Amino acid sequence: MVLEDFYKILDLKTSEHHTLDVTVDIHKNHSIFKGHFPNYPITPGVAMLQIIKNCLEIHLNQSLLLQSSSNIKFLQLVNPNEQTMLIFTINYSVENESIKIKNNTSFKDGSSVLKCNATFVKK
Repeated sequence: MVLEDFYKILDLKTSEHHTLDVTVDIHKNHSIFKGHFPNYPITPGVAMLQIIKNCLEIHLNQSLLLQSSSNIKFLQLVNPNEQTMLIFTINYSVENESIKIKNNTSFKDGSSVLKCNATFVKK
């Protein structure tokens, strides 16, 4: 698995009804950064989407598949040599077999990194 040991969840809690607050520390020496990009590492956007999925799976204790996504906005680059801690705020609702989310990922200082909407389905 490419993302094995890519990050560590430091804190995962429910702050409001159907809102997850997750603090993650990215391992800056992970092999993924050798190819993305050599001498200028940038955290892949797809890896951040995978973290969202993994956090939902842990919280809901269920395997999920990404069905669709929209309004994906990468607002800042995440250079692991400068920033390794990300805070994911995931608002979700369960509708039949689907889990719809609105996510805001930020740095510790509150500046936004990623905003997106997505729908996951239960495996």
